[in-house]
Amino acid sequence: MATFRKLKSGNWQARVSKDGEEFSIGTFRTKKEAEIEAGKVEERIYYGQALNDRNMLFSEVVEQWAEHKRSNIKDSTFRQLEVIIRLHILPFFGNKRIMKIRRPDIKKWVQEYVDKRDGNDELQYSYGSCLKYLSVIKSIFHFAVFELEVLEKNPADKLKVPVKDSTEKIEEVKFFTLVELNKLLDFMKGYHHQRFDGYPLYYMLIYFLSQSGLRISEALALRWSDLNEDKITVERQTSRNNNNELKLTTLKNTSSYRTIRLEKDIVSSLLNFKIIQENFIKDKDTFHQSKDGIIFQNYLGNYLTPATVRDSFKDYCEKAGVEYKGTHVFRHTHAILLLEAGTSLFYVSKRLGHKTIKTTSDTYSSLTPKIEEDELEKFASYTKRNSESAQNRHDELKPLIKTYE
Repeated sequence: MATFRKLKSGNWQARVSKDGEEFSIGTFRTKKEAEIEAGKVEERIYYGQALNDRNMLFSEVVEQWAEHKRSNIKDSTFRQLEVIIRLHILPFFGNKRIMKIRRPDIKKWVQEYVDKRDGNDELQYSYGSCLKYLSVIKSIFHFAVFELEVLEKNPADKLKVPVKDSTEKIEEVKFFTLVELNKLLDFMKGYHHQRFDGYPLYYMLIYFLSQSGLRISEALALRWSDLNEDKITVERQTSRNNNNELKLTTLKNTSSYRTIRLEKDIVSSLLNFKIIQENFIKDKDTFHQSKDGIIFQNYLGNYLTPATVRDSFKDYCEKAGVEYKGTHVFRHTHAILLLEAGTSLFYVSKRLGHKTIKTTSDTYSSLTPKIEEDELEKFASYTKRNSESAQNRHDELKPLIKTYE
């Protein structure tokens, strides 16, 4: 028979018996919740269902969870999870019994990351990072409840990352204005490569990224066979294995698999670039053809590496007199310019391959001066009244004005 005890905190503790030994199954907000959960446990005991080892260490649960995850996600994503587990979760919970970890423990852990500051008194971890860490620990406890069955409920369920004071500076999305982008493209168009003058590889890559919004890893994996008239199909990306070797992998999620249309000028430029590439392959002994038909191949016929692209972009931005803002800047720039042109958020979301429109909205929620100016002009045009109608309206209100005077 289960027993229930009200704690000083106001929560209720539930205990059940098995083989003459009584043990706690957790604490609950109300006695009703405690009774429901105790009933579930007692039912399992009655029907002889095994109650798995509730004294497992958290690290033991993580180990089994990791094996389960490994077969369901990409290698690159799994490596990211391993880093989060090793650096941010196991140091806090690794040696604790899984059933001894309470909701307040997890809340305290999250809060420490939210509050932590670096030597310059700046927040050390972004809201997004804290959200990711909490998501991982929720997944681990979910696994403990439904796969290992060592817990009756997930203590991290419905927990949220505390939001800092809204007056704090929000991390800005880095993008180029249209003037900055054109300045960089003008420089790149006239840039002469020392080894293969006339092969505009980086001009075409920058131009294409700014016109398509593809992730750099998606663009570097493109083949000429992916281009069909004015449409480009995205179905792979470049990545790195454990030996830091470049390889092709699946995309971020199902929404990332997409076919988008390209504006006619970029299509024309790509086709001209293909002719130039074919001529270099034919005329230059040291310029090799890619066996995969890579669009943005280097002179050896290989895929460009993100590190090489990053260093090259940084150098070209410096020479062009444009601030370097990372390799992701062209994706953000494409999205911002689409919004400034008046396209819908739904269209931008689908074009970028976002999983939900909320991702797009959250990323590009801030107004650029161009968007704000255009929207205010729409408002002014809609509400504008000519001087004659305004004077007539004023005359109509005169009696009322005198009444209140």
